[in-house]
Amino acid sequence: MAAVRGILLVASSVIQLSSIAQVDRIATRVELDEVVITAQREGFDVEDFFRRVMEDTTFHKAFLNTRYHPHRLRSLLKVRAKDERETASLYRTGFLHRDGDQVWLQLDTVHEQGRLRDRDSSFRYLTAEMYDEVFFPKGRITADNTVASRKLELERGSRSDRYKSELKKFMFDPGSEIASVPFIGHKLALFDEDMAPLYDFKIRADERNGHQCWVFSASAKPEFRDGRTVIKTMDTWFDHVNNNVIARQYRIAHASVILDFDIRIRVENTIIDGALVPTLVDYDGDWDIPFKKRELVRFILEYTGWRVIG
Repeated sequence: MAAVRGILLVASSVIQLSSIAQVDRIATRVELDEVVITAQREGFDVEDFFRRVMEDTTFHKAFLNTRYHPHRLRSLLKVRAKDERETASLYRTGFLHRDGDQVWLQLDTVHEQGRLRDRDSSFRYLTAEMYDEVFFPKGRITADNTVASRKLELERGSRSDRYKSELKKFMFDPGSEIASVPFIGHKLALFDEDMAPLYDFKIRADERNGHQCWVFSASAKPEFRDGRTVIKTMDTWFDHVNNNVIARQYRIAHASVILDFDIRIRVENTIIDGALVPTLVDYDGDWDIPFKKRELVRFILEYTGWRVIG
């Protein structure tokens, strides 16, 4: 596996195209539903929408808001065996406080069961370690929801650090190349000239979380749903009015001697007092990590009680 540094949260957008020509080339292949075709006649510009999809930063912004605006958090992580038996779990609730430019997460409920940790109290599972590191900030930190870059940086360090970093990349920056991942890194570049022909792209109209949206979908063509593709499906709901990402769900999978994983992720966002914030993160992943036990982990985070600070 390879190395990437970042957070969600999620997390940013699909990928930036290298040239206007690429946008034009792919946009001409996008399948449109009847509502979108009608909207075209009324001024909806498919190529302009496609560019905005590529350049989106709202998905990343929503996650950064979890370390900026006070809110309540409820989460459940479960580890299961191959036969689907639950072997460990971790339930937590808490509240993110803010005082001036400082925020901190105060946990008020913690229930842990099973063999989730080693004897030194560290997590036995890299997925659980990544989950704890990304979604549960420790101590006081500076409140900052500035999107400095859409792209997550490569992380250097131990093999464990690289595995966690790769998980973050898969979660929060799907669709961009991870050059350091052997054999599959280039396959993650969804809109690359070599990868785009392996996918069907669609734009349709839909309602999500009370918002009228344009839905951009990418799905590996049936004949390429094998080792030639890693991203199998990806759907993103963009608000009609402001292009905020209201929801995203996707599946990435790969099977080989070196790397074996199957991950499904769903993120739901909403707008509160003008700020885009997450309401749900749902992750279900199967990782077969070399020299470690297979990890079958699911976690769900629910965000409520948002108090947006202007």
